[in-house]
Amino acid sequence: MSSQKSQQHIQDALNAMGIHSKADPELARTPERFTELLAELTSGLHEPPPTMSTFPSEPSSEPVVLCALPFHSLCVHHLVPFFGTIDVAYIPHTQMVGFGSIARVIDHFARRPQVQERLVTQIAEEIQKQLSPHGVLVRCRARQMCMELRGAKKRGVLISSAAHGTLSEHSLLKQHILDEFRSAETPI
Repeated sequence: MSSQKSQQHIQDALNAMGIHSKADPELARTPERFTELLAELTSGLHEPPPTMSTFPSEPSSEPVVLCALPFHSLCVHHLVPFFGTIDVAYIPHTQMVGFGSIARVIDHFARRPQVQERLVTQIAEEIQKQLSPHGVLVRCRARQMCMELRGAKKRGVLISSAAHGTLSEHSLLKQHILDEFRSAETPI
């Protein structure tokens, strides 16, 4: 859909809700700004996942753990933000990954209307697909503005996780990694 056509639809929606730029001149460019914002926040729908930078590695039983990587996304049901941190752990097989690559994978899947549970699954699946590690575990802690602004109108942190391989089993290693994630938690 063209940008101009999108802007007109936004303007029509605002008008239908009685929100007019005649009443508030600050609204004059809101359809343009909102369309640009949505294009940016949904860019993950129109681009392939990023290729991860990898390096040869010896097989290992020790996890690589990255904690508290910030993200933001849009609730697919209400188109309002949810945001927080994502923790990732993987056990290398023959490849290790550049840490920035994991951040780019997180951003890619977060840049689309999303639910938190699907977000962690997509991230874990992409890491599994590109690295073929022995195991991968992804955990997300997020505030949901749809819950805070409407309905319950309560602040809370939703925690979701997804795992593959050896880290999908209930093991001491998985519990150790979850403890590591908890120790690195920052306020959201």
